[in-house]
Formats: sequence, C-alpha cells, structure tokens
Amino acid sequence: MQLKDVMYDADDVIDLCQIKAKERLAGSSSHSRCGFPLLSCFGNPFFAHEIGSKIKDINSRLEGIAKRRTDLGLTQSPIFPTHGVRRVDSIISRKTDPLIVLDDIVGEKIEEDTELLVNWLTEEEKGVRENVLVAAIVGMGGIGKTTLAKTIFNDPRIQEEFQLKIWVCVSKEVKGVELLKCVIREAGEEPANTNERSELVPILERLVQKKKYLLVLDDVWEESRAVWDSLLRAPMSGGAYGSRLLVTTRDERVANGMRAAKLHRVEKLSDKDGWSLLIKQVLPNGIESEIEDHRDIGMQIVEKCDGLPLAIKSIGGVLCTKGNSRENWQAILRSNVWSMDGLPGDVHRAIYLSYEDLPPPLKQCFIFCSLFLEDYEFDREKLIYGWLAEGFLQNKEDFWELGNEYYIELLQRNILEDTHKYSNQTECKMHDILWSFACQLGKNENYLLRGGQAVSRFEGSMKLRRLSIEGNEVNIEVIRKEKGLRTLIYFEPEIALDDMCKAFSNLRIIDLGSCNSNLSSLPDSLCDLVHLRYLDVSNTKLVKIPNSIGNLRNLVHFSCYGCEELSHVPHSIGNLRELRYLNFKNTKVEAIPMELNNLEKLSHLFGFVPYKNSLEGFSSLDGLELLSKLIGLSLGGLERVSDRNIAERANLRSKNQLLGLFLRYTSLSSAEQLSQTDEKKISTEDVLNELCPPRSLKGVLIEGYFGRCLPNWLNFGAVLPNLRDIDISECACFEVLPMLSQLPNLHRLVIRGAFSVERVGEEFMQGDTKSKDPIVHKISGSARPAFPKLNYLYFKEMPNWKEWQWNKGQPAMPKLKELFIQTCPELRSLPEGLLLHATSLEFLKIKNVDKLITVENIPSIKDIRIFSNPNLTRISNLPSISHIRIKNCPNLKDLMNPKALRTIKLGDYTMKFLPDYLRTTMTHKLIIWCHEELLLKIANQGENGSEWHKFKHISKVKIGTKNRSLHATYQKTPFSFTTNVNANYLTTTMSRKLIIHCDEELLLKIANQGESGSEWHKFKHISKVKISTKDESLHATYQKTPFSFTTNVNANRVQMT
Repeated sequence: MQLKDVMYDADDVIDLCQIKAKERLAGSSSHSRCGFPLLSCFGNPFFAHEIGSKIKDINSRLEGIAKRRTDLGLTQSPIFPTHGVRRVDSIISRKTDPLIVLDDIVGEKIEEDTELLVNWLTEEEKGVRENVLVAAIVGMGGIGKTTLAKTIFNDPRIQEEFQLKIWVCVSKEVKGVELLKCVIREAGEEPANTNERSELVPILERLVQKKKYLLVLDDVWEESRAVWDSLLRAPMSGGAYGSRLLVTTRDERVANGMRAAKLHRVEKLSDKDGWSLLIKQVLPNGIESEIEDHRDIGMQIVEKCDGLPLAIKSIGGVLCTKGNSRENWQAILRSNVWSMDGLPGDVHRAIYLSYEDLPPPLKQCFIFCSLFLEDYEFDREKLIYGWLAEGFLQNKEDFWELGNEYYIELLQRNILEDTHKYSNQTECKMHDILWSFACQLGKNENYLLRGGQAVSRFEGSMKLRRLSIEGNEVNIEVIRKEKGLRTLIYFEPEIALDDMCKAFSNLRIIDLGSCNSNLSSLPDSLCDLVHLRYLDVSNTKLVKIPNSIGNLRNLVHFSCYGCEELSHVPHSIGNLRELRYLNFKNTKVEAIPMELNNLEKLSHLFGFVPYKNSLEGFSSLDGLELLSKLIGLSLGGLERVSDRNIAERANLRSKNQLLGLFLRYTSLSSAEQLSQTDEKKISTEDVLNELCPPRSLKGVLIEGYFGRCLPNWLNFGAVLPNLRDIDISECACFEVLPMLSQLPNLHRLVIRGAFSVERVGEEFMQGDTKSKDPIVHKISGSARPAFPKLNYLYFKEMPNWKEWQWNKGQPAMPKLKELFIQTCPELRSLPEGLLLHATSLEFLKIKNVDKLITVENIPSIKDIRIFSNPNLTRISNLPSISHIRIKNCPNLKDLMNPKALRTIKLGDYTMKFLPDYLRTTMTHKLIIWCHEELLLKIANQGENGSEWHKFKHISKVKIGTKNRSLHATYQKTPFSFTTNVNANYLTTTMSRKLIIHCDEELLLKIANQGESGSEWHKFKHISKVKISTKDESLHATYQKTPFSFTTNVNANRVQMT
C-alpha cells in the first residue's frame, strides 16, 4: 500500500511536468526547443523548485520502502525493454461480434420452482382478506434468487394476469424517496421533480388504484425492509384484489417481518445442473462434446463451487478465456485459492479466483466500478472514458478499441452483467456480491461517503484517491485534507463544487451526471484543475459555459447532455485539443464555434447542430472535415444546411472508425414536411446523399427527413457491409422504401412515420438487381435470400400503406424472429412470402391495422398479439402458437384450435357476449376482460346460462371488468366458481358453488333474518355458499343438500333468529 501511495504521488508530479512542458512548448519557437520536451518545464525556477521538493520527498519515501522491502514482502523484478503497451492476453478477438447472451437457466428445478410460484401468484387464495399478498424468495447470496424472480416476472402467465408489472431493486442502503420515484417510474409515469414524500405518495396511489399489480422488490435486507410497511404499503393498498408482492432476500427475518404468506427457499444447484451451467459459460454454443474429455475435472470444479450459480459463472468466466486444453482446466482445479481463508463473508473462493485471474489493468477497471452505487446501471461509454481518465487505458491513440476489449472481457468473465435493454450490450450492471467485493478491494483508496456517516475511514495510512458522495449532509472539512483525491462523483443535488475544486487540485474526474443538480454555472476554480480529464455536468441547470473552460487542456470527456438551459458555447472550446467526447444533446445549443475543427482527436460528438454556413464564426457540416477519428456522431437540425458542397466537405466517407451515425432534422408534422417546397426537398436530398458514411458503420438513424427519397448510400450492401441497425423515423415525404434487402449484416430494421408509402414491393424485398455495381449485381444475382440476417422488423404509423408485395418465389428473412405492424390502417393482408419464408418468426404483434381480415398459415409463430383490428375475422393455421392476446377485434369469428395453445387473453370492454369460437378452443387458460353486463350474466345465470357452455371445457378461466371492480374465477377440475359479485345480482344464479365477500351489515342481515329474510332466496338454490366480511372476522357457510347453515356471528350481535 505504501509503494502504491508513492506511485500515485509520482504520477501526479509527472503529469504536472508534462502539462507545464506542453504550455512552454506551445509558446516557444521551434529553434528554442530542447531535445527532451519534458525537461522544458524546468525553465521556470519557481516551478522547478516546487517540483524538485516533491521529487525529493518521493525519493526519500522510496528509499525508506527499499530499506524495508523484506518486511513489506517486496521482491525486485527484472526490467525488460518495451516497445509499446502490452495488451491484455485474451482469446477474445477485437474483430468478433458482440457476445452471445448466456442463458442462466439450467435444470428442471428452476422450472419447477417457477411453476410453483407462478401458480401461487396468479391463483386466488381462499379466505384471504388483504388485497395484496406477499411471497418471499429466500437464499444465500449468489444462489439464484434474482434469476428465479426474473424467470417468474417474464412468464407469459404473469404478463397476462397483472395489469401492472413493477420491478425494483432495493439493496441495503435504500433511500425512501428514490425508491418511491423508481416505483412510480416503473409503473409508467415520470415522477414529479420533487423529493417530498407528501407529493410522491399520491402519484403512486393514483397509478395503482384498482389495478391488479405485481411488485417485485429484489434484494431486500433487514436494514431496508421497512420501506414496504412505512412507505409503499399504504399507497399500494388501493390495488385490485389479487395484487401480489414478490420479495427476494438473503434473510428469512425479512420475509417474516413483511408477513410473507408464501416463503420459498432456493436450493443449491445439483452437480448435474452445475455442470450444465458451466458448459453454458465456457461454450456459448452449448455443445458438450467439445469438452467431454474434461468432464471429470469440470465436475470437481463444480463441487468446489458448492452449487452456487454465481460461483460457477465466475469460474466459467475464467475458463472461457483459457481455451479448452485439459492442462488449463487442471491448473484452475489445483489453484491455492480453493484453500484460502479470510475472505469476506459472501465472497466465494471461485469469485476470488476469478478476480486473481484478471490482468492488472482489468483489476483496476473492476475496482473502479465500486465508486458507483449498488445496482447502478453502467453505460459503456461512461465506463470506458472513466477508465481512460484514470489512466487505466495507457494507449490513448487506441483507447476505444482497448476499452471495448476490457469491457467485453469483463462481460464474458461474468464480472459485469448485460442488462439486456439494448441489443449491442451498451449497458451493464454488477451483481451485489461482486460490487461488495470490489468495495472491499478498493477500500484503502476509494470511498462512498453518505450523509451523516462516520468518517473513521480517513484515518488510514493511504491517501484517499477516489470519493463518491451520496447525501447532502457531508461536511467538506472532513475530507479537505485528502489532497491526493483524483475522482469525485456526486449522487446528490446539493453540491459544494467551488469548495471541492479549491480543495482538491489533483482531480482528474468530476462526475455530476447522476445528481440532477440545480448547478447553473461552473466556478472559476474548476477551470484551474489542470489535471482534469473527465467533466460530466449532464442534467444540471447549467446556463453558460465559461470562457475559461479552455484552460482544461487535458480534458478528454465533456458532457452537457440534458442541460436544457444551456445555449452558448465559447470559442475557447477549441483549446481542448485532447478532447475525445463532447455531448450537447438535449440542450439549446444551436451554434458551435468553428474552432470545433481544432478538436482532431474527437471520437464521440453528440448534439452537433450545424450552422447554415461557416462564414459567421460557427461550424457547419464542413467543420467535421478534420475530425477523422469519430466513432459516434449525432447531428441535429440538418435542414439548416442547403448547400451540398458543405456536406461533401464533411467527408464522412473517410472516417473509417465511425460506428454510429444519428441524422436528425427539426421535428415537423407530416403536413409540414409535405408542404416544403420542391427546392427545399431537393436540397435536403442532395445534402443527405453527400453524408455517405464509411464501410465501418454499424448503426444509423434518420429522423424527421423530408426528402422525397432516402439516400442512395442505403441501397447497396457493398457500400455498408457492416450495417446492423437501421431506424428511419418520421420521414413523411419518401414514397418508396430503400433497397435494404442485400445489407449482409442487417439485424434490426425500424420504419415509422413513413406517411407517403403506399406499397412495399419487390424493390424493397429484392434489392437493385439492375445495379451497375458489379459487387451488388453479384450479390443480387446469387441464391442468397434477401435480408439474410434480419431478426427484428418494425413498421409503425404508415397511414397510407396498402400493400406488402412479397412473392412466394422470393426467399427472404430466414432469421426474422419478431415482427411488429402498428397503426397501418390501410394494409389489407400479410404477404404470401412472409408466410412461406420467415420460418424463424416466433413473435407477431398487429395493432390498428383496420383493413386486415385474416392472420393465418404461419407455422413458426409462438406468441401473437392482435389489438384493435376491427375487420379481422379469422386467425388460423398457427400450429406452434402457445399464447394469443386479442383485444378489441369485435368481428373475429374464427379461431382455429392449435394443439400447443396454452393461454388466450381476450379483452373488449364493450363485449356483452362471449365469442362463439371459444366453444372449440382447447386452451389451458382463458382470461377475459369484458363489459360488466357480461360478467353479471355469467355470475347470475351460472351453468344454465347462455355463456357458460362457451368456456366450461377450458381448465381455468378468469373474467374481469375494466376497473377490476367485478371479477370471477372458474376451474374445471376440481370444480369451483368464485366471484365478488354482490348477492343482489345472484337471484337466478345456477352455479354449484358461490363465495361472497361483503359488508358486515349484509352478513349480519343474512345470519339475523335466516330463511325468512330478504336475501336468503337469492342464493338458497345454490349447492354451496360461503359468505365473509373483508377481514374474515365474520363468516357463514350454507349447504343446500343436506341442509346446513353455520356462522360465527356472536349471539350478542344477533337480535333474532
């Protein structure tokens, strides 16, 4: 630790010398420069004296360590000459595609547990008085509680049963207001800009009112369980009867304290299932034969992991980087770590072995993640630029490729986990055990300080280097002496930024991006931080960037994303020649000084609105000409540029590192786009054609474009062979979709707001077969299908689209898995080619396609959702279908009965009669949302009614009204029919069994008046009746044959019988 402390101080001295040397060299003539640039900093005697004193102190400390090296356990290593920075040894090639998502679900046990808990969550509990019941999943850390909860949460039956599905991770250090905001957000509404509980609680209460919900609270600790009783229970008690709370916790006391009605303990994996999980980590293709010879070693490794999935995944992450040689597996098995003692309580030896196997730079990157809050969701760009600012990525010229390699390796090693929110793994998180472990490893130099927390940490022997602050009661005087601080991260809006900048002159990172601060200006002291590399003021109230920002000549990352009041950028921005990342997205910045072209090292530029020309001191598109290292580029307000020559000078084609391109025009309605003059449309087309990207491009978005045709460069697979993702949105004027079918690596295609498209035909499906480009012609003339790798296709808001022509002789989309067609009211039918060639299609959603009549003959479909298609009459020949959702399709008459069907969800709140096609539908489960009149008819008439025979053959049926105020449940075997319909509705009900939950007054009346009372005749013809009050304090049971009537109504409360 002492040596590391000295090295940090030495790094600060060297960094300061380099900064001063650059300043002197920039101001000197070429003939006056010395042969050793770093030595030029000593030309200033005052600076030389200051640095000399620091070097003397460092040397003295090093000498002291050298004398005590035996006591400290230090050995001298030979020094080898190097010719560059050594990369991490890894089998992960930089040329590979993003990693395959590894399935954590193995064995029959998790399927059995899922089935058990899903059944409990979706079935009504008899004799229960509460609207909300609690289930708890309990088990030690890393055993798979969250995996089980996720499997349950995503089960189709859960999705169908609950109106609201809310997932919230609680963690140990939970903050009540933040948790409240998170629940509100997950319930579908952005929370108010307030931290007042009194304002947030009514919002949540309104969102869940009379809705049947499932709330998952993941990772609840004893310290945080009170949030349910003290904060969430009251506003969420207004949910509909049958709502459920699912909790995961390591502590059974938490489950008991939350009064869990169902407690499920997760068991460790069997050796067999552990081996299956290990295979999935080591071999993404899951072909066990490739490592069959290692099974004996692998099973011993699995045994050492003691059935813990997290431990198995961690050790699998190590093995997957070693290759499949038996010797490497034996080396892991023989590691001394397996017999190691003294690890923190939840850290399994396999996890420590996984950490020890990391190359040194990756160890630093891993520990860096502990600076963020538990369960924080990391953005890939944010992490990589943080690593760069800290000096973990030594090769600055190649930092993005190296940082990406580190990021992907941490994912493959299962140290970071993909959140699966995006297809390209741009967001990740860390398991709480690994996060705690990282905190332990970094505790001597990193610290997360919370308001009101004790500060004994600062009495250690090492200087504090990195600090995160959560809580607005932090006293700066406590940490002022930590002069070596390099990183400062805020998670609270109250910021003493000026004091912090004055106190810590060695800061390299200031991150305010997660605090939503009211900060409106940057203090002068910030611009004196010559070491600063990373500045994030996103989502603050920043109004103006000071001219002194140009002093931060080492800055590599500067983000003002979401600073909605910011409109001015000073010319001194051009002094930031080391800058790699610049973000003005979602601000009012509409003019960036032409000094932008000085920033030749920029890799990511977002929110750049080009000026109409370059004659007034601001950058237009030609300001991009010298920015040859761009990786990500986002342009806005492109309609401002009308001169194609300016766009041509941007020279995007030459930027051969560019991966992502976002092209946006100012938002206009369809009518406003169509009303643009022909001259304006032509100039817009010309400009976009000149913005041809390089072959390296992987993703492109075009939004708000009002040209009459899309750019030529989208038409040729040979031009963009690596393009994976296309999003064309709100482009009202083009009439023909571009010829995208021969893009060889296109995975995802979104077309929305294409107002003028009336026909999607062969030009879209086949590509340019007449192209003069020999490469394109060769591709088009081959037998390769169109859209060979497309797996996601989305059409939305195309009001004039009438025909999709795809002939059965044209093979295309063999890998398409998901198809969405929404708000295309004129489309009449699905194409014949889709039915024949999209053999991988599993999910289909069709909504607001008014003229569609049939959906049929798609053999691979497993899940179909048909919403608001008023003329649809037939759904048939879907042999693999397991889940169907139908909503507001009043003319549907024919639903062919596939054998695989498990669930139908049928919704139409105007429906007063069940559709006849249900009579022959053999689904396992039917869920109906209908008009109140229909439900009353079913409950009232019972088995002799006109509707009963339409569903009586189905195993389970649930029926409810729009506001869930009335509901009924039917089960075929063993027979039951329950409903909350009031007894006043039941005069002619012919059901065999009736359960009534009612007001105390009604139950007393029935018990009091008996057979002569006004209520008795309404249910006396029913075989069995149970009646109770909400809290079950009073109840009665009636049986017709042999007659019996029992009640617990106290004699004192019965006036007469």
